[in-house]
Amino acid sequence: MTFRDVCKVSVGEEGLRCDVPEGWEQGRGAFGGLGIGLALRALEREEPERPLRALTAELPGPLLAGPATIETRALRRGTGLSSLEATIFQEGEVKVRVTGLFGVARAEDVAFSPPAPEVTPWRDVPPLSGEALPPRFARHFQYRVTGPPPFSAGDEARASGWIQFTEPLEAWGGAELAALADAWWPSFFARLDGFRPMGTVTFTLQLTEAARDLDPTQPLYYRARSEVASAGYVSELRELWTPDGRLVALNPQTFVVIR
Repeated sequence: MTFRDVCKVSVGEEGLRCDVPEGWEQGRGAFGGLGIGLALRALEREEPERPLRALTAELPGPLLAGPATIETRALRRGTGLSSLEATIFQEGEVKVRVTGLFGVARAEDVAFSPPAPEVTPWRDVPPLSGEALPPRFARHFQYRVTGPPPFSAGDEARASGWIQFTEPLEAWGGAELAALADAWWPSFFARLDGFRPMGTVTFTLQLTEAARDLDPTQPLYYRARSEVASAGYVSELRELWTPDGRLVALNPQTFVVIR
C-alpha cells in the first residue's frame, strides 16, 4: 500500500473518520507524520482548489491504531488565503490538531532562496532500509545517510541524507511531505551516546513553490540541525531539498525528552 492508501479520510455517519493502521508506530502511537497527514487530508477535502502553503500542528497525545474521528472548521476564507483547522479525536481526547494555510500564488517579483547544500548524488549513497531501524514506521521509508549516525556522541546536533517512501509514489502532496519531514531521527541523537525516548510536540511545515512539481520517482535531500536543548525540550529545524538544489520545505519541530 502506498502512503496515499494508508493516509485516507472518509465520511461516516458521525462525520469525517479515519482508520489508523498498525505498523506505523513510533512507540505506543503512530508516528507524528501520519497523524498530521491524516488531518491534512481532511483539510484538503474542505479546500481542494488552493494549495497548502504552511501548517502548524500539535500532538498532545499518542494516536493509536484503530478508528478515529476528525472535526474540521474554517477559521477564515479570504480572497486569497484560507485558514482551516482539523482535530483528530480518539476516545474523546484530542490526539492531533492541525491548522493549515492555503493560498493562491502572489507577487512573482518577491522571490529568493538560500544556497543549495553541497550533497553527494543520491544514487552514490548506499540505501539503508528502514527495517534496520527500531521504530516500526521506519520500514516504510528508505534512508541514504550522509550525516553523522545517531548515538555517536559528536559535538554537533546534525543529520542529513536522502529519503523516500519504500512504496513508490504516484504523486507528491502535502501529507507526503509532512510525513517525509518527520520520518528521520532527531539530529540531537548525534550528540548522545545512547538512546533517549523523545516525542514531537509541535510541528510546523512551510512549503515553497518547488513542492508543486516534484518527481515522485526521486528522493528528497533531508538536512536538520538543532542549536538548543533546555529543560528536556529540544528545538530543531529540518529542510527538504530536490536533487537539483531547490528548497521544498522548512520544518521547525519541538521535541520533548520523555525521560
